[in-house]
Amino acid sequence: MAHIAYWLTAFPNPDEAYYWLWGQHLDWSYYDHPPFHAWVQGVFSHLGHGAFVLRLPTLVSNSLFFWTYYQICHYLYGKFGRDAWLITLVCGWSSPLYFLFLTLAWHDHWLITFSLISAYWFVRFLDGVWLNGRGQTRFLYGGAAALGLAGLCKYTAVFVGLTGLGVMVSQPKLRRLWRDGRLYGAVAIATLFTLPILIWNQQNHWLSFQYYLTRSVDSGGPNLRPDAVLFFWLTAALILSPPLVWVLVRSATMACSAARPLNSPTYRPMALGLCFISTGLLSLVGLFSTALYYWNILAYLLLLPLVPLFFLSPGSDTTDTCRWQHRGWLQGSQILGTVVAWLLVVNYCLFPVSALLGPDGDPDGRMSFGWHQVATVVQAYAPRHDLLLTTDYRSASALAYALQDSTVLAISHRIDQFDVWAGSRQLLGQSALVLADDWHPFVATAPQDGLQVDAQAGPLKLQPGWQQVATIPVQRFGVKIKDYYLYSGVVETVD
Repeated sequence: MAHIAYWLTAFPNPDEAYYWLWGQHLDWSYYDHPPFHAWVQGVFSHLGHGAFVLRLPTLVSNSLFFWTYYQICHYLYGKFGRDAWLITLVCGWSSPLYFLFLTLAWHDHWLITFSLISAYWFVRFLDGVWLNGRGQTRFLYGGAAALGLAGLCKYTAVFVGLTGLGVMVSQPKLRRLWRDGRLYGAVAIATLFTLPILIWNQQNHWLSFQYYLTRSVDSGGPNLRPDAVLFFWLTAALILSPPLVWVLVRSATMACSAARPLNSPTYRPMALGLCFISTGLLSLVGLFSTALYYWNILAYLLLLPLVPLFFLSPGSDTTDTCRWQHRGWLQGSQILGTVVAWLLVVNYCLFPVSALLGPDGDPDGRMSFGWHQVATVVQAYAPRHDLLLTTDYRSASALAYALQDSTVLAISHRIDQFDVWAGSRQLLGQSALVLADDWHPFVATAPQDGLQVDAQAGPLKLQPGWQQVATIPVQRFGVKIKDYYLYSGVVETVD
């Protein structure tokens, strides 16, 4: 119910609106991420405008995601597959991490869906090679195509490919594949899906690759940061759900035991390999820069179907059912996940909880409110201006969504997709409305305070005639959420 409540009532999260806006500017790829989610949003936007249509693709991906878990559980557990799938389903839905990223219309719901399909089909192929020396080619090529689609969602999909190759190296029975031409055909299939990304980057001075390269080395100095890695681990464990983390560890241990064999010789090394490769590489990034908890979402994909090992005690060979055990852990995980899910729904759909503690805190959550009110005020002034600008990509995206106006631009020192769009538009000498807030104020009274619109065009500044024309207070149930400020003037470059 919490998922449905969020899907139908929450105003788009700033990043949801940002990616929706990408879908209104269809292109080969985009600055921040690959293009698949934007393409999907562009197609679905023809069905209408609203929260239901915006998040309708998540219903498609969720169905594929849990259908794949259904296939995996029946493959691993045979006649006990139904019970195993129910446990996997409950644990997945009750994890705050999966609640967030299967609910929000971001790139991640497609990433984990295609990555899971790819990993499962690779397991089916590798099992065939292990058992009969050949394997079914359709699983190998299908897995490669699914991996290519995952790569069109987020670059971290490469972890699945690295895991498959690592298993081939580590398992002697699979090393024959390095002499199998089908392996290189699969690599070619997965690589082919990167063509849109390469075309876009070639047309745009390799901006995406520059962004991710600098993002990975932005620590500001040569010192290692083990504290940042520890914080990455702790936040990842907390958002995944502490009870589920403990159960995953126990289940992985049981999977390594000969007493609880799986109906697959390669699933365990694939599951553990994906966890260690994803967590290890992101921990390495965290030593020098910043690694965020949700980047590691692929680490748990193949571990979840191992959870039934902890909760199910096999019955006799003559029965088709298992005895459930450790129900307290399952119920505890459900209760914790349900409470967190409804708190998130309240925070983003009804009232930002941080507003009760004062004017600061959770600025992202506060941005989910008041946009229809802001849009009404902006519309009153817009006919007398050539440009609609805001001071951050989040507010620009939300305003564009509220107005259904794909021409809104963001001006800020942060380079983002708006800089790419701004580079193809006439900005100088245009009259503009600028929407700002206290999080990203509009201060540009001197050249050193210029606000960068386009990396090639240089910074922009206010002409003397600029003025604040409106203050837009946003309240909820009589409690102040935040203020927006609207400015009017003409854009010129810094001398």
